[in-house]
Amino acid sequence: MLKQITVFFIPVVLCYALLEWSVLNIPMSYDKIHHQINTQQNDIKVMVLGSSQMQAAVNPAFIDKLTVNFGSTSQHHKDDNYIMKQSMNRFPNLESVVFELSYSHLEIPHNNSDFWKNTIYLKYYNVNAFERKTYFKDKLVFLSSPSIYSKKFVDYYILNKNEDHFNEYGYNLNNFKGAFRILDYNEKKIAKRNFIIRDEENLQIFNYNRQYFYKMIETVIADNKEVVITCTPTYTTYLNKRNPSILKRRDSILNDIHIKYPEVRFLNLEEDTITFGVRDFINENHLNADGAEKFTKKLNEVLND
Repeated sequence: MLKQITVFFIPVVLCYALLEWSVLNIPMSYDKIHHQINTQQNDIKVMVLGSSQMQAAVNPAFIDKLTVNFGSTSQHHKDDNYIMKQSMNRFPNLESVVFELSYSHLEIPHNNSDFWKNTIYLKYYNVNAFERKTYFKDKLVFLSSPSIYSKKFVDYYILNKNEDHFNEYGYNLNNFKGAFRILDYNEKKIAKRNFIIRDEENLQIFNYNRQYFYKMIETVIADNKEVVITCTPTYTTYLNKRNPSILKRRDSILNDIHIKYPEVRFLNLEEDTITFGVRDFINENHLNADGAEKFTKKLNEVLND
């Protein structure tokens, strides 16, 4: 019986080990950020946090002060908070922390303690968001989300699809792939496109997230760091589909923060349809690399002012 188990177990372990090794050798932004925070920690002056909107919108190459952009897909304030609190002391010359407060941010529930990206935070950022003691398996990237990384494995090793090109800050310079490029940036076709936008209201989540966000701001201020709150640009069709009640509540928080924390600075370009046109977007609420250059230069002005 033991022999049968061993015969079965060893190939499975070897298979997973091979998959893990293969995934870790696929170009991703995380290893670039890992290298940056481990080799330049004394020089980092700006920390950017947020979801994929911030990941797409901020290219640190266009910021005068050395910047690390921790923004990533499906990342919420709870995840930002873990990264922020466990990273601030590693950057002795940190001056500014940049937060995101998008249209529906405050009415989206936080990720739970078994969020698949906790493995990324632990392995690459040395940040524990598991809310418990960690174990060896918690650093196994492939096991954190086999469906996502199986697709990456197939795309990279089998289909030879590798359009990503990350700069030294982990920003994807080929960040153009998306619905708008597929439609050849045709505004008439884009205007007819169906897309997902959050319009479900949740006052209970809103009230919890509001207080949670205030505490994050207070943590940074108490550490004598500058707080910058950003709202990234969105395309006109996205702007037109926003839920007015959700928008009103979010805007009320921006106004309240301005009163409660007068030292906080803002960069709200959410409705800037003059500076940002159709060719600056991947889709309705994510900038491409060209749009990111424009947005990041605006952010740079705020950080230098």
